[in-house]
Amino acid sequence: MKFKLIMICILGILAFSGCKKFDEYLDKAETGGLSEQEVFGDYVQTERYLANVYSHLPNEWMPVNSFTYAAASDEAKCPVVYFNGPQVFTRGLISPNHNPIDVWASLYAAIRKVNRFIERIDAVPAKNATQIAGKSRMKGEAYFLRAFFYAELHKRYGRVPVIDRVLQVNDDLNIPRNSEEELVRFIVDDCNEATANLLPVNTAANIGRATKGAALMLKSRVLLYAASLLHNPSSDVQKWQRAADAAEDVMKLNLYQVDGDYKHLFHKRTASNIIFQSTFNNTGWVQQMFVPSQGGLGWIQPLQNLVDDYEMTNGLKPNETGSGYDASHPYANRDPRLAASIIHNGSIWRENAIETFVDGVDGLTSAEGAKTQTGYYLRKLLDENGSMTPDNRPGDHFWVFMRYEETLLNFAEAKNEALSSPDNSVYEAVNAVRTRAGINMPALPAGLNKAQMRERIRREKRIELAFEGFRFWDIRRWRIGKSVMREARGMRVVNQGAGSFSYTPFLVESRIYEDAFDLFPIPQSERNRNTALDQNDGYN
Repeated sequence: MKFKLIMICILGILAFSGCKKFDEYLDKAETGGLSEQEVFGDYVQTERYLANVYSHLPNEWMPVNSFTYAAASDEAKCPVVYFNGPQVFTRGLISPNHNPIDVWASLYAAIRKVNRFIERIDAVPAKNATQIAGKSRMKGEAYFLRAFFYAELHKRYGRVPVIDRVLQVNDDLNIPRNSEEELVRFIVDDCNEATANLLPVNTAANIGRATKGAALMLKSRVLLYAASLLHNPSSDVQKWQRAADAAEDVMKLNLYQVDGDYKHLFHKRTASNIIFQSTFNNTGWVQQMFVPSQGGLGWIQPLQNLVDDYEMTNGLKPNETGSGYDASHPYANRDPRLAASIIHNGSIWRENAIETFVDGVDGLTSAEGAKTQTGYYLRKLLDENGSMTPDNRPGDHFWVFMRYEETLLNFAEAKNEALSSPDNSVYEAVNAVRTRAGINMPALPAGLNKAQMRERIRREKRIELAFEGFRFWDIRRWRIGKSVMREARGMRVVNQGAGSFSYTPFLVESRIYEDAFDLFPIPQSERNRNTALDQNDGYN
C-alpha cells in the first residue's frame, strides 16, 4: 500500500510538471549531463557535442562481436557459431525479431542528436573569426552526418521515416515510412548543404572530420544505390546518369589519386586516396584475425569463391583458355591483390611460412575453433607490425569509410548503365584502378559490350574492395544473392612431401538465401511502438 502511494505521488508530480521536465532529462542525457544552454551557449562545448556524434558512425568491419560482413557474404566464413554470428544470414535465420546487426534504434538516436545540433548551431556564440568559420564547418559536418545515418538506414531497410527535427513526447510518434524518392532526395539535399559548408581539406587538428569530398562521395554512393536494381527495378537510366554525375563531381575536385600501396591502406592516417577515414585505432583486429599459430582467432576465413575471381597477371580468369593457370601452383602469377588480401598455403606472414595443409600448423579442420575451415586466412586490413606472441603489439588499424578507388568504380558502374555501350570514360575509370603502380594489372580489353563491362566492373569491385564491407551490400543492391550465396567453397591442401602439395576445391557448407534478404526486416519492436510502419516484403 505504501509503495502504491509513493507511485501515485510520483505520477502526480510528473503530471503536474508536464512533459517539459521529462524533455529536460532527455536533453541532458544527450548532452552529456550538461543542459542545452550550457552546451550550445559555448563554442567549445558545441564542438565536443558534435565530435561525440561521430562515434555513432556504423562499424562496417565488425558491427557486433563475432559478426563480420565478410563472413555473412560470399567472401568468407566465421569458424565459430555464435547466437549473433553471421550464420544468422547464411542460414536464413534473420527475422523481425532476430537481427544481430539491427541498427534502427541506434541510428535514429544519432539522428535525434544531429537534429538538435542543427536546430541550435546558428545561435551558438562565436568569439572570433576562427569560431565563425568553425560554425560553418560544423554545420556542414552535421548535415553530412545526418545524411550518412539516413544512407545507412536506406541500404539496410529501404524506405524509412524521415525525421528532420527533435520530436517531443507530445508529438504523434506514429510516423509512416517515406517514399524511396522522398528519402533519397532528403539525403541528397543534406549532402548538398554539407558540401556548401565544408572545406576541401581540413586542418591537422580536424583530421577525420568530414570534408567537401566526403559529402560529394556520400551523395554519389547514395545515388548509386538508388539507381541499382533493388531500388530501381525499371532501370531508369536517368537515375544511373545522376549517380555517374555525382561521382564525377568527386573526380573533378582533383584532390584525390589512386594509391598502389594496397598492403598498407588501413595502417596510415593520410594517403592520396583517402576521402573519409575513422580516427579510431581498431587494435582488437590483431587478436580477432591473426592466424592461430600466432595467437589469433581467425574469425575471417576467406572462401574459394572469392579466390577464384582473382585474375591471372595476364588479365584472364584461371578457368579461361590461355590463362596459364597451374592447378599444382594455384596462387602463382595471380593479381597481386590476392597475396595482399589472403593468406594461403605457403604465404609468408611475419617471416613464417603458413601451413594450411591438412595436419599443418594452421591446417585445415572441420571443427569449430581458430583453425581454418576453408584453407585460407585474412591478410588484408591486418598490420604485419602487430603481434600477439611472443609480445603483444596492437599495430595500426584505421577503418576507411571512403576512398578514391571506390569513386572511380562507382562512376564506371553508373556510367556504363546510363549508356547503351561503354565509352572511353568508363574504360579510363576502371583502368585507373587496375593499372596503377603497385597493382599493374592489364587494361581491360577493348570492344566490351554493356553486359560484359558490367561483369568486369562488378568483378573489379569484388577484388579491389574485398573485406571492406561492400560485397555484403552489393549482393543485395544487385539482387544476385540467390546465385552467389548458395555454396561456400574452400581449398583442401595435402602435403605430398618433398615440397609438393595437392590442391582440391571442396564444399565447406551450403547456404540459404531468399530474395527477401535483400532488405533487412523492420524490427518488430519498432513496429510495436510505431503502428504506422509497414513491413518489408517476405517478413510478414
